[in-house]
Amino acid sequence: MDTDARPYVRWWWFSGPINTKDINEQLDWLQEHGFGGVELAWVYPQPESKPDEGPRFLDDAFQACIAYTQQACAQRNLGCDLTFGTLWPFCGTFIPQQYRSKRIGGFSNQTVNRSWESRYDKHEAGVLDHLDEQALRWYAQYLADHGFRRFAQQHACAFFCDSWEVDPHNLGFSGFQEQFVAQFGYAYDPHNATADQRFDYRHLISNRVLDHFYRPYSEICHQLGAASRVQCHGAPTDILAAYALSDIPESETLLFDPKFALLAASAATFHQKPMVSSESFSCIYGWVPSPASPPYLKQERVEDLRCVADAQFAWGVNRVVWHGMPSKQQSFYATVEVSPDSSLAPDFTSFNAYLQAISQVLMQGQTVSRLTILLPLEDQWMDDELPEHLRKPSSQYWWELQELDIPDELLPYRPLWFSSQWLSEVTVLDGKLWYQGCDLGVLYCPAKFLLFSTVQRLAELAELGAPLLVPTELKEPGTIKHAGYAKLAKQLSNASAKYPRPVLQSEIPLDFWCRQQDDTYHLFIAHPQMRNLRYPLAYGYASQMQPYVIQATFFSPTRSYPLQLDFPSNGSLLFAIHEGTGEVRKVELTQIHAVKAT
Repeated sequence: MDTDARPYVRWWWFSGPINTKDINEQLDWLQEHGFGGVELAWVYPQPESKPDEGPRFLDDAFQACIAYTQQACAQRNLGCDLTFGTLWPFCGTFIPQQYRSKRIGGFSNQTVNRSWESRYDKHEAGVLDHLDEQALRWYAQYLADHGFRRFAQQHACAFFCDSWEVDPHNLGFSGFQEQFVAQFGYAYDPHNATADQRFDYRHLISNRVLDHFYRPYSEICHQLGAASRVQCHGAPTDILAAYALSDIPESETLLFDPKFALLAASAATFHQKPMVSSESFSCIYGWVPSPASPPYLKQERVEDLRCVADAQFAWGVNRVVWHGMPSKQQSFYATVEVSPDSSLAPDFTSFNAYLQAISQVLMQGQTVSRLTILLPLEDQWMDDELPEHLRKPSSQYWWELQELDIPDELLPYRPLWFSSQWLSEVTVLDGKLWYQGCDLGVLYCPAKFLLFSTVQRLAELAELGAPLLVPTELKEPGTIKHAGYAKLAKQLSNASAKYPRPVLQSEIPLDFWCRQQDDTYHLFIAHPQMRNLRYPLAYGYASQMQPYVIQATFFSPTRSYPLQLDFPSNGSLLFAIHEGTGEVRKVELTQIHAVKAT
């Protein structure tokens, strides 16, 4: 991916024959309909596939197909990203036993039975040990030696890492108990763990995931000459810190609620990453296991997709990756289909132009935020499984962070999430908090549980005059308790900075995103009835989007701008506000993509 803001599409290559005629026809169609690139994903064979028909994963014929596709994309001014392996998680029959996933006390029995290799190899693919940097580097070297180094050197691309789908139950690594005892002073028993013991376990695993997977993964991509585009959701770690390690943090909507994208967008803001992508429109009406068909397959409505797109734009996404397009003449069962046979075929060109236009605007300048929220990760680690009514195909545990909420009263400040791992680099200057050149505004700490080291650092910042808000009484999590914790927590309870100047004050809560470039602010505001979209979306949801008029005020640091928010049915708003002249210009989005009558 590059600065071209046209949407990408995940291109599902099903294991089997590949021919250049089909590749060219599909790429021509994508170019004609406003797409900017593809993400190649090598997946399972179709039922009618024959073992000997088609290349084997990473063999010479397979590599030739990828090289041809890269060149064909370049000729059409299309990007071409590559999934770093077959299916997900990272897996393969070629992975040696010692580098396969582990549980506490032994090897995991998790395998992947629907990889590219399953067409011709009766052995199920072993899952890579994602908690062992040596295993990851062996795996990366294997892919590099089988074409991936050449692919990155010949064409600019990103290597894509999909969401974490390693079984998290009692996840472990070689030497786990020895390291756990050395760090916490007792052996961990997953079957009889208290909440504090479970916290110790999650803390250790979280750091292990960061240090042995996400950090080296980006290093490997750079060493090979590629960028890293990563979905960190589902990982048993500080997802916010993990996103910050990638070049292009990627969220997912609507299997994940639009608000979840704020994690990726926050990491991108604080670490100067211009692009926040999202695997978009996956399973918006619901998901069912294969071979069953999901609801409303090939009956998708573009006006429903616009609700999803606008909702995620208002939470910081600025690049869409459609999910997805099947390889030529293949059936695709799980999501919104991108193809000439799709019910959306008449709308792709205009809708992609709309997605491109909004994405382009939201990549300009810097994100405007005046309040930062310390991620309450410790609270999630102290809890365990989600109650049944909150579970989705994508979430089972609190620590997956899908149930994180921003209180409505904080929305006017356009808050961002902040990881406690970054606190050591925060400075205080003239009463302001700074991190990586970003003004944090007021730091809001809503957690009930915080590590001793975090409380210590917050107390130091408070002594330096940092603007902090700590509205709850803090408790120390884990089995290791510190004598000075209560005193520091009490000191912090007195931290009550004044709330900052809002970004957008309105009569009702609104989801919005704001970028500043020089003296111009671009303010995107999602239709009020696009708030709180949740999987699965009701079919025809856009019919609820009625015209809506709201009075609001946009605040720059020195001026205020009254706004009349005149939302059309199923439409959002975009304003360009020029601080130098005081001009407020409403951008007519319907000129790009007409809002359908409902």
